[in-house]
Amino acid sequence: MYELRTPARDLGRFIEHYWFVTHAPGEHVDLRVDVFVDGRADLIFNFGAPYQRQVRGGAAREIAASNLDAQRLEPIRIVQSGAVRTIGARFRLGGLGPFVRSQLRAITGACVPPSDIFGEDARVLEDALRRGTDLDEGARLLDAFFRRQLALEPAYQSFARALAALEASHGSATVEQISSTIGGSSRRTERLFARYLGIAPKVLGRVLRFQGALKALMRDPQVPLAEVAVAAGYFDQAHFVKDFRRMTGGVPRGYRGYFPPDGPSDFAPNVVVFLQDAGDLVR
Repeated sequence: MYELRTPARDLGRFIEHYWFVTHAPGEHVDLRVDVFVDGRADLIFNFGAPYQRQVRGGAAREIAASNLDAQRLEPIRIVQSGAVRTIGARFRLGGLGPFVRSQLRAITGACVPPSDIFGEDARVLEDALRRGTDLDEGARLLDAFFRRQLALEPAYQSFARALAALEASHGSATVEQISSTIGGSSRRTERLFARYLGIAPKVLGRVLRFQGALKALMRDPQVPLAEVAVAAGYFDQAHFVKDFRRMTGGVPRGYRGYFPPDGPSDFAPNVVVFLQDAGDLVR
């Protein structure tokens, strides 16, 4: 069973949702999750079977413990089988920064123990989540934890404005252009992105263009690839297909037409497949 819970309203700016994967008594779950490049992070508490985390096209490694799967610049596939019980928090783009006291650039692409980032409070939260069985109570525990961790520094507000400017341009704005929105230098903007996102503005621009193209494909499966590429700011279709493969591990035709009717404006699509359900897709 895969279910979502909405974070408290004051945390919704930073956290998209909490997610829960559970199994019924005696049930054997076969789960596969394809996570595309989107610059986001997940905080994962794993209380069930270990899972395989594979960078698409690379080696897989087994992970049994809870972890912060930090902002990724490579597509990954998660495979988990058996008694599955996992609880996670899915951050919005730039949403992890206010909860962390150190530079996010240091953990980009890494999986690190939650206590390394959030301290002893993370161990306390993990123990409480392990003991609990009610999903709504789990969401309340997560809300309380993140409220304790939240620290909105003045510099974060500048970062958020620069990020919003880059997003509004769909990834096409230069570092100089987004720096002008906060009255700072390009160097300062680069430092802000290193601290609060862990991804350079130019790299994030490529991610945003890819995400825009992916969403266009998912909304309208009939749209020509060349049209998608031009609309997303690519020089040509070949450049788009190359970027698509780099950020999904697949090709565009494999992701046509999958977009939830009630998807939010900043929907960052990933594909969750319960293999025992004949390939049903859920978000």
